[in-house]
Amino acid sequence: MAKILIFGNKSTARETFFYFKYFSSDEVAGFTVDKEYVESDTLFGLPVLPFDNIDTIFSPKEYRMVIAVGYLQSNRLREERYNQSKKLGYNLINFISPKAVMHPETQIGDNCIIGHFTVVSPDAKIGNNVIISSGCVISHDVIVGDHCFFSPGVSIAGSVKIGSGSFLGTNATVRNKVSIGKECVIGAGAIILSDAKDRGVYVAEPATLIPISSNELPHK
Repeated sequence: MAKILIFGNKSTARETFFYFKYFSSDEVAGFTVDKEYVESDTLFGLPVLPFDNIDTIFSPKEYRMVIAVGYLQSNRLREERYNQSKKLGYNLINFISPKAVMHPETQIGDNCIIGHFTVVSPDAKIGNNVIISSGCVISHDVIVGDHCFFSPGVSIAGSVKIGSGSFLGTNATVRNKVSIGKECVIGAGAIILSDAKDRGVYVAEPATLIPISSNELPHK
């Protein structure tokens, strides 16, 4: 059993806390955030401490860390704290839901969070510091770069390459043999059928409101 610090105090960190509390034998010992974002001394009854001197309070020799930050600053904040934590000497831990389906030999980096009911097929490769939310499908031979974020329900077909720092919104779909560039933003519901360029922003067409009330719809 490992003793863990969670970097973060917002929704991703809170969700990660419950992942470890209910679905892991590892124990969360506290939270840490940048000093200016310490909103309370405690969260879920555990201490919230400034990241500036965290290694003097919770030694990297005794504690491991997980950087549980969502899509802030195009994933750059999570990347920066990931690198800083490693320089401080912390080992960064993964959480893989017991309700996820992963091939036992899947290559996966550190500081990865994989949510419930996600399926990762054989021969996929997942980099460091990647968050894959619940209900995603990562097909065969997919390569996911470092520092990416997948919202719930993302579907990636076979032999896709996803560049580092990319964000994929809820229910985004990528067809097979497509390359997603670095730091791309793929919006919710977007369908990507060809290569996406570095730092490109791709959005789906929004739903159309038609001039009829729901109680006027036919019943047959």
